[in-house]
Amino acid sequence: MTRSDLASIPGNWRLINREEVLDMAMGDVEFLAEMIELFLSYVPRQMNDIKQAIEENDSQKLSDAAHACKGTISNYTKLEPFHLLQSLENDGKSEQIQETRIKFHLLEKEISLLSAELKMLMVQECGHSPSAEHAGSTQRQSL
Repeated sequence: MTRSDLASIPGNWRLINREEVLDMAMGDVEFLAEMIELFLSYVPRQMNDIKQAIEENDSQKLSDAAHACKGTISNYTKLEPFHLLQSLENDGKSEQIQETRIKFHLLEKEISLLSAELKMLMVQECGHSPSAEHAGSTQRQSL
């Protein structure tokens, strides 16, 4: 079965472009697993940085944290989570952070869905789930 055949397997791929992610891994399932593990490791920390910036009402920190997280997720999607991060980054830059809590809650949901899709992809392509330390790494960081 080729990568192209695998990319056509039905799944609930609302946020990721499965074929692009597989192409990015260049057919190397170990590299794909490592990419997903890194995502699952970095994003919760980045989300916590965004949460702290909002709690501290720190617009510069918000802009920087949203920008960093946007860079991480842009490898997997340019859809809603990317747009929410762009909006949070812009809010920080313009020091208009009144509605950031609402955007953050929406982002949490989108990141959770993205993480679930990447975990599903990892199971399908690599034959195993993320390591135990990352299995629950999509816990909500509610404000």
